Amino acid sequence: MVSPIEPLMPYLNTFIFFAAYTVLYKNNPMYKLTQSLIVGVGAGYLLISNINAFNRGVVMNMFVDGNLNWAMLLPWIMGLAYLCIFIPRLINVYRAVSILTLTVGMGVVLPYGPALFWTVSVGYAQNALNFLSEGLSVSTFGQLLTAICYALGLSYFFFTDYAAKPTTTFRKLGRVVLLIYTAMTITVTALGKINLLQWKVLDTLQGVPATWWIPALMFIVMLVDNFYPLGNLIGKGSEA
Repeated sequence: MVSPIEPLMPYLNTFIFFAAYTVLYKNNPMYKLTQSLIVGVGAGYLLISNINAFNRGVVMNMFVDGNLNWAMLLPWIMGLAYLCIFIPRLINVYRAVSILTLTVGMGVVLPYGPALFWTVSVGYAQNALNFLSEGLSVSTFGQLLTAICYALGLSYFFFTDYAAKPTTTFRKLGRVVLLIYTAMTITVTALGKINLLQWKVLDTLQGVPATWWIPALMFIVMLVDNFYPLGNLIGKGSEA
């Protein structure tokens, strides 16, 4: 069975590809549309995926052989604590859980940062000179270009405004590299999400999915948000 939106995919893919790269010219409505598409579809899919993961990983494992799995209480406690953002009097509970999650996450990931930066930098630097020993080819030219783009991208962040005069050219080239990288990322991610969406449509046509209530609930929430912005609840809770 073919997805009903399959005939539109070549045109949609082409539009997304060129619209993402229009950012190199200037920020325009087509780029904003592509950006909104990737954020909207990506956020929606991520939300559904996380709810489904919570259902499979926590709810379905609350009881093992008829006995309560005490380890599964922690995700419930953390999740309920995050919902305290909507209750002004309990906003400190939300802040405590957020700080705990942030610090633990940084403590786990942060040590890998310098090691990854060093490994990538050394690897790119070594591969950049392969054309001297192996000759100039598509592969060695690509390695050299990658190293140059990597250095220009870093220069955009490392060269501050105080050193703008001698590094203006590098900063401008670094900005171009980052814009190209952003466009490439948006293009690949948006196309992937669109293709994923069409197969979800196809799955729905073949039968009612078990998680039909998730998009239905999302629709209700978005409908409520249209008439009463839910962000107001977060704002009131944060100010308390």
